[in-house]
Amino acid sequence: MHLIHFSPRFHREFLEAALTAFIAAEGQPASSVQDLKSVPTTTGSLRALHGARRGEQPEVTVEFPSGTLYREALIQKAQLLAERFTWALCAWNFSYSEHITTFVTEDAALADALAAHCAAQEQTRAWKKRKTLDHLVLARYDNLTNLEEQLKGAIFFDRGVEGEWAWRRSEIEQNSPYVLLHWLADPSEEQKIEGLRWCQEQGRKTWTDCYGRTNYALLVSCKSRAAFHTLCGTGQDDDPIYGYILSGLANPKAILRQIIDRSEPPLKHPEGEREYVNHSDLQELVRLGEVAGWAYTWDWGGGAGEYHASFWAREPLLAYDLWQEIKTLSETQSGVKPLARF
Repeated sequence: MHLIHFSPRFHREFLEAALTAFIAAEGQPASSVQDLKSVPTTTGSLRALHGARRGEQPEVTVEFPSGTLYREALIQKAQLLAERFTWALCAWNFSYSEHITTFVTEDAALADALAAHCAAQEQTRAWKKRKTLDHLVLARYDNLTNLEEQLKGAIFFDRGVEGEWAWRRSEIEQNSPYVLLHWLADPSEEQKIEGLRWCQEQGRKTWTDCYGRTNYALLVSCKSRAAFHTLCGTGQDDDPIYGYILSGLANPKAILRQIIDRSEPPLKHPEGEREYVNHSDLQELVRLGEVAGWAYTWDWGGGAGEYHASFWAREPLLAYDLWQEIKTLSETQSGVKPLARF
């Protein structure tokens, strides 16, 4: 069985173009089901399901829990979809700032065909004008056996123990972790960020976004545990500062190259409106995780209680290890809760 994850938050038109081409080439009629509520014990509903039904299968109802993607939901629902459809596509809210679209099939050739269509979209002039490091395909998994041990990503609450796993992992690696901070402010504002004076600068990047605002990114190596935990909690009060914790084994220059240059001019919409180019934070997490080995980030959703953390590792067993720790801590600490794997 094959799973392909997309993160189309800002690239919907390109993904839809790839899917349209895929459906036409695949040559089978697609069905669409909206707002499925087939499981009485859950309150969430599937945003959309498209697929080519196998043979004369009866009408199928499938549901994913809203906002969460637990191990059982991912495996059981993906297996059900693959049994009933030659392929299926579903999308659901994944966190406070992202949604995930997933394609599932048992046919490797179909998975390859869709991946090829997406790659073709990234070669178009319209895509290249965006000057983005994002990709339409966020992740691909080609074997659902022991899927929980294969998934590279996790999203969770870790209030009160922010970044603790990352610090202990850095001790194992015998290298101080990197902290990459972003903010919208004058460079002198960095003097007000608690804990920075105990860190060693490794590099920085400045750019002007499409709104004319100046953005700053600062990469530091953090040897002080107290300073590290201070920086990890920076984003919990809706500050205009957010950041990443990265493996200290990584190349600092390689890390900074993964920060998207958002200085491209706004696109002209067919109706004459100015269309600003945006980029997926989830994609940036994945890129940084692949380059650095692993990456942790905190995010503020904008409302009360909407702080959450996300993690991505090049080696899936690191994500599995963190997930098991979060599950264990959640039994005794109210601010800790596992949310989803991806």
